[in-house]
Amino acid sequence: MKNKLNKLKRILFRPKALFLLFLLLSMCITITNVNQPSSIGVGERMDVTIDVDVAPSEDASYNIVFGVLVPEAWDIASNAVVSYTSDNGNGTMRLANESDPDYAPAIYDLAGIGENYGLVEWVVFISDETVSGTNGVNFSGQIQLSMDVGTENMKTQLGYIVGTSGYGITQGETDIWFTPCMEVTGGTGSVIDLCGPLPFPVTFQPTEYTYEDIIHIGFDATKGPEGESTSLAGATDVYLCAKAVVDGEQVVVCDASDRTKMRVVGDDQWEISIWPRQLFEVGPNQEITDITFSFINENGDVEVKDPDTGEDFQLIANCTN
Repeated sequence: MKNKLNKLKRILFRPKALFLLFLLLSMCITITNVNQPSSIGVGERMDVTIDVDVAPSEDASYNIVFGVLVPEAWDIASNAVVSYTSDNGNGTMRLANESDPDYAPAIYDLAGIGENYGLVEWVVFISDETVSGTNGVNFSGQIQLSMDVGTENMKTQLGYIVGTSGYGITQGETDIWFTPCMEVTGGTGSVIDLCGPLPFPVTFQPTEYTYEDIIHIGFDATKGPEGESTSLAGATDVYLCAKAVVDGEQVVVCDASDRTKMRVVGDDQWEISIWPRQLFEVGPNQEITDITFSFINENGDVEVKDPDTGEDFQLIANCTN
């Protein structure tokens, strides 16, 4: 019995010992401030400083791991310059490569992409030299980042993460900082608002309707997959291609005719008003149970569907009255 009790004590003690060891052997990093412009002109170079405090709980030397979240279009991997200064030494940082641990997936899992809906990436840099810490002796430092911001009008939220090679990207051993959404201005195109909701090309008016109502369908040809324009951007004419299930049978109205032609309401903005019973020639005793649709050009060889699913858009009756 005594041997069993001793064995049980060893089993119960082990996790606590490991937890205490983890607490003792760590290098806690805190981002205390980020100095970043709130707006900048297209094609300009942006300078950012990230202030950090380091609290070592061991005598050790590690490389600094630094990640920055930016729009993919900026391509900062080819133009960014990163350096650091600290109470324990200064140096430069290089772009992470194939010989380094793959930090990016861990950063995505831990930090996400902030308020951006997509079209952004975490780019990782690693210090060329190690920085030494002494158990119980805190020190401060600063990372300097210089990068080009691209040539498109854009709103985006940038993010920053700092850790060490000794502990990788783990909760408690790194710190994350997201700045308020910033804007790049002065370009020729429309603003790509990565901070806004995921672009969706279709709107409905009224917002609540049944298949017995007149429904206005709006189509914005500039809002395609991942913020890119749809294949009907710049089209001369756009038509509705609609399908309905009437008494269990599918009825298709997909011809380039006056009844399906959409009217222009702005640059690449289209609208059509439909009364489903009239559009699908539904009799008074027949029932519509489903409507889906897409958009086509006059020849029918270009079609736009729901960018989220790749299938037809759905017209779902949603009146609560």
